[in-house]
Amino acid sequence: MTHTTHLFARLQDSRDLPSLPQVLLQVMALEEQKDFDIKALIKIIAQDPAITAKALRLVNSAYYSMQGKFTSLERAVLYLGPDVIKNIAISASIHHVFNGIKQNSSFPIDSFWWNSFSCAIFSRRIAQQTKYVNVEEAYMAGLLHNLGKLLLWTNFPKEYAAILPLLTDQSDECEAEKQQIGITHCEAGSWLIKHWKLNSFMADAVLYHHEPLARIKNGFPLVKITSLAHRLSKMRSEEEQSSILAIGLELLRLDNQQMESIISGAQEEIEHIAAVLELTMPAPAGKEEPATAPLDKHSLQLVTKVQDSSLLTSFLEALLRSNNRDTILWATEQALHVLLEIDTILFFLHNPDDRILFGCTSPQNRFQELVQDLALPSEASTSLLARSLREQRIINAQEPKAANDLSLADAQLLDLIGKSGMAYVPMMVKDIPVGVIVLGLNEARLKGDARILRLMASQAAQSLNLLEIREKQTKIIQTERLAATSLAAAKIAHEINNPLAIIKNYFKIFELKFTHSSTLKEDLKILNDEIDRISNIVQQLNCFAPADKKEQEKVDLNALLADVTKILAKSILYTSKIRIHFTPDPDLPSIVATADDIKQIIINLVKNSAEAIQEGGNIYLEAHQRDLTKASLPSGRRHLHRQVVEITIRDDGPGIAEEIASNLFDPFVSTKEGTGNSGLGLAIVQNIIAKLHGTITCDSNNEKGTSFTIVLPIDDF
Repeated sequence: MTHTTHLFARLQDSRDLPSLPQVLLQVMALEEQKDFDIKALIKIIAQDPAITAKALRLVNSAYYSMQGKFTSLERAVLYLGPDVIKNIAISASIHHVFNGIKQNSSFPIDSFWWNSFSCAIFSRRIAQQTKYVNVEEAYMAGLLHNLGKLLLWTNFPKEYAAILPLLTDQSDECEAEKQQIGITHCEAGSWLIKHWKLNSFMADAVLYHHEPLARIKNGFPLVKITSLAHRLSKMRSEEEQSSILAIGLELLRLDNQQMESIISGAQEEIEHIAAVLELTMPAPAGKEEPATAPLDKHSLQLVTKVQDSSLLTSFLEALLRSNNRDTILWATEQALHVLLEIDTILFFLHNPDDRILFGCTSPQNRFQELVQDLALPSEASTSLLARSLREQRIINAQEPKAANDLSLADAQLLDLIGKSGMAYVPMMVKDIPVGVIVLGLNEARLKGDARILRLMASQAAQSLNLLEIREKQTKIIQTERLAATSLAAAKIAHEINNPLAIIKNYFKIFELKFTHSSTLKEDLKILNDEIDRISNIVQQLNCFAPADKKEQEKVDLNALLADVTKILAKSILYTSKIRIHFTPDPDLPSIVATADDIKQIIINLVKNSAEAIQEGGNIYLEAHQRDLTKASLPSGRRHLHRQVVEITIRDDGPGIAEEIASNLFDPFVSTKEGTGNSGLGLAIVQNIIAKLHGTITCDSNNEKGTSFTIVLPIDDF
């Protein structure tokens, strides 16, 4: 079969299989409903060999990395989900429209769909009658049995057009294909199904459905079922029915009653589907079939539908729902995979501050851990990756013929993705560089998808750019709020401190005058303590006011945290049932910071935990060195620090209410309403950590308590 290798190579890019416009319109109409039945969607898709084929191919592709193989359409649809199925239908529509709706007037398209449905329905009925375990697999084998015709028609249009006049007798069909093209539709369809690597005899069923009866009867059940269903779908007379009854007995031991049960009702079911889809029943043998209109009303409807909803409606909807970088990348990956069937997708986003491109993907991408440490200067002169962004054009890369054909970074990327080719697609917002999409290709170059890729890259870039703008605006608003709070705090502190000092002096005078009254002295002490508590709250307000820059030094975190733990155990936690736990990490390095700042952060957070678990519990304090693959700093600085320190304060309390969690670090937002708490502690903590160029995050629920994680750079900025 080596002489057919080049023919199968032409079939490699088989994603443009035409789909029946009626089916596409039904899928899209169903998806427009807010609450639709997933079973209705499966029923519609099961009528279309091309969409069924694409759904199976996608769910079994390397992108999803499934352990087993899906051969059931229902399982595939349930796993992929309605959004992906909608994208499949839209992508089929896009190819249908933007390929000029390639309806060859000489190809009997209605006969093709009719025979596909007929064979599928007969296959299901035979499977049910013979108690075949996987009825769905039998149905799909029947639906896809002529899939090779679509492949040959799409990839060898001139040669196939020459075959059609010769097909007056079905026994000559495969021979005519062999003579004109070099391969039959049975071989082409079987090759494609084998290419999907399904754990099934479906490919054999497609390959052998034209084989002589003597050969078929020694095969496995699925091959027999498909062969018999194929013969039933071609049945046109009572004489043919009589001979097929005998074939049913010989192949699958089906008696006349069972065969008649299979046949009766099948024609009504087939005609019902044809009526719904407005298909024309094939003309009887010997009569000339009417030519298919180059552009029928359904195709015109489909053109209008797709043009009205735009090329990438589903992708844009997914981007609009995205609220962070991970979901934007995930939506882009899914769209590329579904629309263009590309299963290897990486991103290199541009950091304008340091002029680098750093690797990333969505969390669901199998390459996430491999690329997150990759970084390349955006000015790298020899790298095609960097040139793609600088020159704002799609660049193809392939296996080098010589050692110096690709830059080292490009060669490493090509080796990483394990494909024979790559494409770099720049993401730009006008003249603002956002990043580059890296696509792994099975062939050396992209074919006809450049226009769609540019549209998708542009939309992804817009979303990422808007996200960055929103994050910057949020920081500006937060800074302005803190500045306003600082001014108000300074004024309040100034106004309150004066009368507090006077009141405390008068308490001291009263205490000296009434030394003989122990009761009065105790009362005065209580009042004095309360004044001190008010003074402490005022001091917290002063923490917002601009302060002199403190001198930073190398801080031994183990020693500092051990000291703070002892102080807290003997003060705030002394009379409570709360226990604080700290175990030093012998590998913990020193960090450059201000010791007082670190103490204030820890004391505030431990104090919050203690107030949350007043009835007793545990507070755990930990500190460890982490690599940036396990922790992150603000995105603009993340590549500068290979190592960070991660400090965690965790309690086993009741957790934080959801309505408070979203604004947890805002000034005057408190988790302890009615306690007189100022709600400034966490805002102060975040302010200090920001000055240290670190981050703080909170994870809380009512089952595992609350955990605050602080990430600080080891070296100074």
